[in-house]
Amino acid sequence: MSITISPLDAPLGAEVRGFDFAAGADPGVLATLRAAVDEHLLLLFRNGERIPTDQQVEDFCSAIGPLRPTLADRSRLPGHPGINRVSNRDAGAVQGTGGCGRVTWHSDLSFRPPLIEFLYLDAIRTTTAGGDTKWVNLVAAYDALGDDVRARIDSLGVRYRLRDGLDFSGYFKAGDGIETSRTTEISLVQRNPRTVRRSVWPNTGPDFACEVVDLEPTQGADLLAALFVHCTDERFAYRHRWAPGDACLWINTQTMHERDAFPDDEERVLRHVNILGVADPRQAAA
Repeated sequence: MSITISPLDAPLGAEVRGFDFAAGADPGVLATLRAAVDEHLLLLFRNGERIPTDQQVEDFCSAIGPLRPTLADRSRLPGHPGINRVSNRDAGAVQGTGGCGRVTWHSDLSFRPPLIEFLYLDAIRTTTAGGDTKWVNLVAAYDALGDDVRARIDSLGVRYRLRDGLDFSGYFKAGDGIETSRTTEISLVQRNPRTVRRSVWPNTGPDFACEVVDLEPTQGADLLAALFVHCTDERFAYRHRWAPGDACLWINTQTMHERDAFPDDEERVLRHVNILGVADPRQAAA
């Protein structure tokens, strides 16, 4: 398999051409893709009508790293629990998660180590308007901070818990037994172990409540709010308009993403996969 990788005209991302999900990835191609996602943070595959099967998606993502099913157990695909149906429509017993409203800036978070390092999302059915996904480059956001700010935040940790009042039966499609009181401590500055590039990760929403460890609550909240505004500036952002067959793989710990609302009278269907990887030293220590 011969692939080409071309950077997008954007603050992050590259398009991969020539990759065949049906053929799978040999070690050489996989190494090329890993290096590319490390460099560009986001990879875009345009499959068109050749939408990968559930098994092909699972095989590809498993080649990147171990899969971790999301909290949304009611939206997991039968036989493929690592894949979730992201949709405003159910498919038999599989409930679509995510609704049709706007989903604000966030990264996906696991309360058990290792961190979710990569995310995969692909489109099976799209709408005529809305539903765009945006990503921000948190490496560039970190680099754009002043030296004094970087020195201040490099050693800080953030303690996360699920927000009160989350709609587990509606938005999350989660069954009983969710440990809503669980907390975890994660470094505010993430480091890619392969490139050693740093990213600032002020993951303040929409699902988590968080506080900066060893800072007074108001001081920590102000710091996270300022970093969040900085990181979500348009100069760091790429917006993607989905077409059926599009697939994206990105580094979860060095980006945040959000989704635009879309009309609920149209069906939108995507597949989502969490891929484990890097161990955060603070989370691992706990």
